[in-house]
Amino acid sequence: MENGLAGKSVYAFGDSIVHGHVYPRSFVDVVAERENMTLAKFARNGATIGVDPQASGGQILAQIEQATDIAPDFVLFDGGTNDAQSIFRDRRYDVPAYAEELEKTLHTMQRKWPAARIVYVAAHKLGSRDWDTQTALREVTLRACRKWDVAVADVFGDTTFDTRDDAQRAKYTFDDLVNGVPGTEGTGTHPNLAGITAFYVPVVSARLARMSAR
Repeated sequence: MENGLAGKSVYAFGDSIVHGHVYPRSFVDVVAERENMTLAKFARNGATIGVDPQASGGQILAQIEQATDIAPDFVLFDGGTNDAQSIFRDRRYDVPAYAEELEKTLHTMQRKWPAARIVYVAAHKLGSRDWDTQTALREVTLRACRKWDVAVADVFGDTTFDTRDDAQRAKYTFDDLVNGVPGTEGTGTHPNLAGITAFYVPVVSARLARMSAR
């Protein structure tokens, strides 16, 4: 059934979950291919919403600022996964500082591409991150998305993908490639192809389709 996504353009920003980690394809690649959309992916492994000079991927805001001014139909982004490490483990900033940088990030996207439809992808429940920090960042992020009228593709809230469950961690996440493709038995952060297909793609595709139908 035609859902209005074919031929639409999408820019993708964020961290390794959007980038693909050590694999060149992530859920955004699969969604774009299935929906016949044109994808430009700017995400980097290790990127953060907050300002962390030691983050290996820099700030997601910089990805947005460095992207072309030509407007896409959709913008997809994630964030918070590496921020949870920077805040809880490394204590390089705090939740209010994250919130401030998130506001800047959303404002920059809307100023740069006022006609684009923006979607925040809330990653799955992560067994690899402190739970209280994770939920605090989620609350702040969802509040900011409501304020800025940003849609949410809520893998966290709308699926059962939860790598605090060791069986799910082992089955659906990876750290390394096996014969050139994502393996299993990951630490719980990076979804492998099974995790992408089962959880991320349905939620993201459905959100984009609903927005396109408006």
